[in-house]
Amino acid sequence: MNKNRITQGEYIFNKLREKIHNGEYKGGDQLPTEMELAEEYSVSRNTVRAAINRLVMIGMVESFQGKGTFVKENYFSGKTEEILPVILSEGSDYLTLMNLRSAIESQSAYLAAQRATFREIRQLDDIVNDLEEHKDDLKYYSENDIKIHSKIAEISGNKIFVSLLEMIREILKDVLEDFIMEYGNYESMKAHRDIVNAIKMADPEKARESMHKHMQTVINRYLLMPKEEEE
Repeated sequence: MNKNRITQGEYIFNKLREKIHNGEYKGGDQLPTEMELAEEYSVSRNTVRAAINRLVMIGMVESFQGKGTFVKENYFSGKTEEILPVILSEGSDYLTLMNLRSAIESQSAYLAAQRATFREIRQLDDIVNDLEEHKDDLKYYSENDIKIHSKIAEISGNKIFVSLLEMIREILKDVLEDFIMEYGNYESMKAHRDIVNAIKMADPEKARESMHKHMQTVINRYLLMPKEEEE
């Protein structure tokens, strides 16, 4: 894994957001193409795409296939549906989003342990079993790991949790998948089993504790990644 990719993605996201804020890119303006931005910042197109996807998620730009990416005319409007994306944009670094994710996922596990039906527990078991059956296929595992987290959030019954986690996961998708490709999935498999077992036992505190431990491992891995200072 390219250990500088996380910082590069954040750097490009911050630069583009800054240019939109200061009016260099105005509402309705088209951003440079992915190739042009990749050449300008000497990074891969995938890194640029991840930064642009994050701008899309927070409502600053919108992309149209075959046409390009454009700054939204009304991204500063006070519409209620834009409030949550703006909140997510306030933390410029991935660590902020990871900590928010940890808090939401931990509480989701707590609520799931209180609410899970027999059928939902069977669904959690099926997801975990599938991941364990594909433990040697890290690509498959990394792409499908989200299913267990999404299901727990769904079982929690809190629709805001589900929506927020979808947004955060989309922003962090490449980072989280890369962690599994880099570090393997042993910790993830064990954590999933511990969380699901706690939900089975209807033990909310244990479920929250197990999820928090799992999320903290991800955060610790991020903190160990070498960082580059912005220019």
